[in-house]
Amino acid sequence: MRKGNCPKCNSQKILRNVRVIDRNGDYQDKSLSVRLERKPGALLFKGAETFDLSACICGGCGYTELFVDNPAELWRAGENCT
Repeated sequence: MRKGNCPKCNSQKILRNVRVIDRNGDYQDKSLSVRLERKPGALLFKGAETFDLSACICGGCGYTELFVDNPAELWRAGENCT
């Protein structure tokens, strides 16, 4: 849906790169993200990195897809996980 029509209803009315908001305990807006830990088995210093998500939303049926903003960087970080 990033570059084409909606896969559910085939609409061309697509809103792209929509920021998805998450709220922390302080009610501050922050971007929804995923976290990758390079060393998940470590007790400390797991090497956590976060990657923001954005959405594409169909204006016809409301179908929504989430995408990581920088997939190449996420992949590079994930390749070295132990």
